[in-house]
Amino acid sequence: MAIKRLGMGGFGISLTASEHEVGLHISLGGQLWERFARTLKRRRQPPLTHPPRSDCAREVPAHDANDTSPTAELVRRINRVNWYHTFDFGNGIRTPGAFDHSKILDRYRLPERLSGKRILDVATYDGFWAFEFERRGAREVFALDVDGLKDLDWPPRRLAAATDEEKAIRFGEGFAIAKEQFGSSVQRVVCNVYDLKPELFGVFDIVHSGDLLLHLNSPVRALQNIARVCTEYALISDVYFPDLDHVGSRQLLEYMGGRDAPTWWKFGFRALKEIILDAGFSRVEVLSTFSYGYRVSPGRMQHAVLKAYK
Repeated sequence: MAIKRLGMGGFGISLTASEHEVGLHISLGGQLWERFARTLKRRRQPPLTHPPRSDCAREVPAHDANDTSPTAELVRRINRVNWYHTFDFGNGIRTPGAFDHSKILDRYRLPERLSGKRILDVATYDGFWAFEFERRGAREVFALDVDGLKDLDWPPRRLAAATDEEKAIRFGEGFAIAKEQFGSSVQRVVCNVYDLKPELFGVFDIVHSGDLLLHLNSPVRALQNIARVCTEYALISDVYFPDLDHVGSRQLLEYMGGRDAPTWWKFGFRALKEIILDAGFSRVEVLSTFSYGYRVSPGRMQHAVLKAYK
């Protein structure tokens, strides 16, 4: 591959050429970039994958502390949970989730009916997707998640520095509340996606994985396990970064080192499609791409919904 570089005053242009493609890369460095980076740092928003927590209980009505009614008790239980998903339980009670997927549900192009299907929701957290599959008539739904905060895919140094309070945090309380409110039969099972195999829970017609891959240090391994338990197709959605698709037709991703919540990767769109395909699927169909984000900062991230066929 031939490479030509030109630079002046921190501004650089690189031209790459091979038998199959030509790429143009523009870079900014030196003092000019340092001043620009300092400006960005001052304006920096919260980490991409760290859900805002300041609005907890904003969407549930206030009740007197002495009120012992079932509604008041439900509100108090909701207020004790750090919600990822937003649920509407009726009677004006909504969970203050970091994300509200009901507003973008049409982007996932789910079948109106899933009658007879056995479905697995990987990394279910509060269970929005698992309950949605059940609502659409799925025969059986399993909701898979890890036990608690300490079981996330942290870098070893971050896990070693975790406090006893952090290690004690358990997941599933929000799921239990939602299951109770919906009268659901969804089964929540504790299992790391790295340990997923047919011998544990059998195989599934459909497997769903939403916004998980960027949080895993080994996303291909996780996808391979998903493929092993999937018989029809997997519905996979995740964040992608369009700037990584601007260098020819290369399949690029950026290593993030497990920072924040944790975040290991920034995927280019082409790279995201390719790692799904290479994990054991026959073809990948793009269902939709769109911008979305936290309820308090919508439209901040680029999101892709992909259907991976066995």
